[in-house]
Amino acid sequence: MKIDYATPTFYLYGSESFGWSYADPFDYSTLEWNLSVDKPTQLELAEKSVEIYYEKEVFAYKENRQYPQLSDQLDQIYHEGVDAWKVSIQAIKDANPKQEFDADELERRKQEVRDFLAGS
Repeated sequence: MKIDYATPTFYLYGSESFGWSYADPFDYSTLEWNLSVDKPTQLELAEKSVEIYYEKEVFAYKENRQYPQLSDQLDQIYHEGVDAWKVSIQAIKDANPKQEFDADELERRKQEVRDFLAGS
C-alpha cells in the first residue's frame, strides 16, 4: 500500500514555501518540517490522505455530470418540449449517478491504513 503524505500536508498546511517539503511524497520519513505548529504524525497524515481521496472519489460525479448551458436547455424545451428535455437530462444523470458519502466506508478505509502502518 502506498500512502500519499504530500496531498494532506498541502491541504492542511499550505505549499512547500510555507515551511515543509518532501523528498518523496510517499515516504513520511522524508518530511522536512519547519513550521511553528507541531509536525503531524504519520498516522494523522495517512488518515487525512484517505479522507481526501475518498471525498474526491465520492464527489467525482459532480465533475462528470455536466449539463448543457441553460440557454441550450431552454431552447430544447421550446423546440422539443419538456418531456424531451427531461429525457436528455436523465441520460446525463444516469451516466453519472450521484454517490453518497458513507462514514462507515471512510472509517473502514482509515482502519486499513491504521492496520498497514501498525504492521510496518
